Amino acid sequence: MYGQSSGYVPPFDLMKLQEKGSLFLTRTNGLPYMKYWPEFMENFQKWVANDGFSIKIDHVYPLKDVAKAHSKMEDRNSVGRILLKP
Repeated sequence: MYGQSSGYVPPFDLMKLQEKGSLFLTRTNGLPYMKYWPEFMENFQKWVANDGFSIKIDHVYPLKDVAKAHSKMEDRNSVGRILLKP
């Protein structure tokens, strides 16, 4: 599960995973990384400095066109980020 964007995940029988083979369930959690935060930030800054990080921006809308931005997302008609600018 990444972000639970679809909402709450209802409980289910974990034995069903076993019955279907080698399936498993996991959930990410950033808290363990906090212990190594200085090391993480140092590595992240190196990664960014070496062009290892890029973000695809699909479209930039003026804030007055927020409804268009929402429609584009709701229609799943975007690839990348949709930004709003003041």
